[in-house]
Amino acid sequence: MTEYYRQFAFVTSVLGGFAFALFGTLLLAPSSRAASWAALLSVTASVAFLVDTLGMTFGGIYSASLPAGGTMAPRIASQLGLLSQLFCLGILLLLASFALGGWVRSRWVGIVTTIVAGLGAVVAFVVLAPYMNH
Repeated sequence: MTEYYRQFAFVTSVLGGFAFALFGTLLLAPSSRAASWAALLSVTASVAFLVDTLGMTFGGIYSASLPAGGTMAPRIASQLGLLSQLFCLGILLLLASFALGGWVRSRWVGIVTTIVAGLGAVVAFVVLAPYMNH
């Protein structure tokens, strides 16, 4: 279980950094509603990933400190479902910021990025659903 926490924390930290970098880039875009909303969504995704990273990191630390054969405290084990949902929320927010980011450039790019992000959200759900704890 410790390795699960470690890997999850690593992935969310990378995604959080990417979402924050996207936020910084969108702040430099010409002012528009699409740019403002895309920036808001990307920073919200970054925060979701940051909280998820912290939760997974501390879960990994707790898991690694358990004696062999020890079990997680129910209070900590129950956080895994919430952290999984937070990860999914971060993914959806990041994809939504991709979709809106295209509209900053042009109508055509906005349509294409919206379609691609929508398909990405569907595929992400199909691929990730079996691994997410409820």
